[in-house]
Amino acid sequence: MLTRDTDWRQGDLLTQETAAKLTALNSAVGEAHRVVVITHDCDLPNGSETSVEVIVADVVSAPDAQLSYAKNPRKLHLGYEVTGGQSVIVELRHAERRIVPKGEFEKQAARDDHASLPIGGKRALKQWLAARYGRPAFPNAFESRLRKVVSKKNSVERQIGKILEPEAKHLVGLFFDLGEQRFTEVPAGEPYALSISVVYDATEGGTQARQSAEIIAGQLRELFEQAYGKPDTATDIAIDACEAVADTSITLADLRRVDQWRLEYISLNDHDHGNFLPVGETPA
Repeated sequence: MLTRDTDWRQGDLLTQETAAKLTALNSAVGEAHRVVVITHDCDLPNGSETSVEVIVADVVSAPDAQLSYAKNPRKLHLGYEVTGGQSVIVELRHAERRIVPKGEFEKQAARDDHASLPIGGKRALKQWLAARYGRPAFPNAFESRLRKVVSKKNSVERQIGKILEPEAKHLVGLFFDLGEQRFTEVPAGEPYALSISVVYDATEGGTQARQSAEIIAGQLRELFEQAYGKPDTATDIAIDACEAVADTSITLADLRRVDQWRLEYISLNDHDHGNFLPVGETPA
């Protein structure tokens, strides 16, 4: 029973045998799939909640750094530690959400006690789920200027993604600070003043993560100056600052001032676009 002392938690995996018995999954579960519980811990035992939400996730061979840390709003890679075995990497997509009646879940579902999601993975899952509905857009004029084509028919935002990709495993996020222009549609000819923080994982990544973030910061500054000109002459976007920042030095005040830029353009190549707002997002 899903009572207050239940062992079920958000992020838990169902055993493949019991997941296949749930009618809500429409026989979508096989050897190449795992089912992840995404209902919040507090809602699982709540009597007013009549269902449990899950995602049918694909098992993948290796994690993609671009899909970690909730960088991509539509896809997420999570790694589960398996007792006495090789870790399991799964890819979650919002399009694969399923609703299971709580009564059926209580009778049929069993938790896979051999697989556990590390604390960092649980945090990423919460951020990714929250990001679906919790990210405001940047000003339309700013987003339009980010789509300026600069190289081989690639826009600035696509070039940002190409710069981040090789070092993505070390990054926590890329944060844009537009200052007082954060919610302003700036007229043509007047530049947005932009500061960028390339935030890296100082605890796990250490010196290598800092060096990677510094390289990225330098490449991003070069990209923006190539696309829009030096700060004192730019008329679209003036890059005021672009720095590598350790995640251990980011404060709550910093996070309230900035917005996280995510690799939205990758998701827009998918067939299922969903109901997502463009590019921007507040930190989760």
